[in-house]
Amino acid sequence: MAGLAHVGIGFALKWAAPKAPLPGLIVAAEALDLLYLPLLAVPAGTDPQSLTHGLFMALAWSLAAVALAALRRRDRRTSLVLGGAVLSHWILDYLTHPMGAIFGGKPLPPDLPLLFAGSRRVGLGLYNHSFALAMAFDLGLTFAGIGAYVVYMAYRRRGGRRLA
Repeated sequence: MAGLAHVGIGFALKWAAPKAPLPGLIVAAEALDLLYLPLLAVPAGTDPQSLTHGLFMALAWSLAAVALAALRRRDRRTSLVLGGAVLSHWILDYLTHPMGAIFGGKPLPPDLPLLFAGSRRVGLGLYNHSFALAMAFDLGLTFAGIGAYVVYMAYRRRGGRRLA
């Protein structure tokens, strides 16, 4: 279940970027994990985690998303929100990593590098101790994000008038 909260963030960000396509927001929020998977095939000695989930690289990927979106969409707000969606992935991971409760139940040391391989690793470890807490957090953010999107779409269908 780890990772569903990122999808919820993608849904919720539709409020901030009405012109952004919803799939683009969701992909941007999941981007660091989507970049991580193919890097697992990189030769031994390379740390895929530091190339995707390190703070420095998360900022770099966020800036790349802003630039790519600006070239494609030519809308500053959408570009910035898409870049923010990429960075939101690191922020959520900082709160939740390491994932000891999800992967075996034993507390693990922090696993998010600040820079590259060998640099200090961080993570507050919300998912490190309780599988139930991890699921409640992930599902809660997912449903809250989808709920925010549903409310936003109802608001738009009413022409921007209040729902109540």
